[in-house]
Amino acid sequence: MKKYKVVFLDWNGTLSDSKFWGHLENPQHPNSHLFPKIEKTLFGELKHLLKPWMRGETTSEDVISQISEKAELNHNIILNEFVESCKNMKLATRRFTELIKQIQNSGTKVVVATDNMDSFPRWTVPALKLNEIFDDILESHSLKAMKGDFIEDGKSLFFHDFFSKHNIQPQESILIDDSEDRDNKISDFGIEYRKIEPVIGLEPELLRIVDIYTQNKDWPKSSPNNL
Repeated sequence: MKKYKVVFLDWNGTLSDSKFWGHLENPQHPNSHLFPKIEKTLFGELKHLLKPWMRGETTSEDVISQISEKAELNHNIILNEFVESCKNMKLATRRFTELIKQIQNSGTKVVVATDNMDSFPRWTVPALKLNEIFDDILESHSLKAMKGDFIEDGKSLFFHDFFSKHNIQPQESILIDDSEDRDNKISDFGIEYRKIEPVIGLEPELLRIVDIYTQNKDWPKSSPNNL
């Protein structure tokens, strides 16, 4: 059975089901009336900003300024509520941290790999102390590339530097994600791609990896920092 040197985990829809401005869905919140207006504007008229935002071509402040203008909403209020929601995102279940630790204890790195906005490293990562849970965090805004971005020679703009730094081959890794591997780009690159049901599909996949490791107790243990 295969032992991975690194397990990549997607964030949105895989590790977490939290939403931007998600707390405003609570009808008791004084600003709850803003949520449908924000969602309609961002995922409607301003949908074209999402990928540039994830690729580091714009910032949260710039996008929220446009939402404010288009939806005629107070900029400072929706910015503050946005930051609040980013700081209060959560792993979908505490069981994830237990299973992640078991995998790490077998000498495998567990890394977040997410197409995400600047809000993730600025507010979500420090608030949730994700650097204390995961061995690394790869996010598209800082890398200026998304997981499906490749150049003509087949080089991954998202994963290349990580693999090179740690002397890991794509074939020694797995990516667990709730999205489709469009055009099989990631699979063709060599990473094992496991598409799961949003959120509920992650725990069974982590358990599968833990079970494989448990059944192969003769595998040499090594520190994740030395892989």
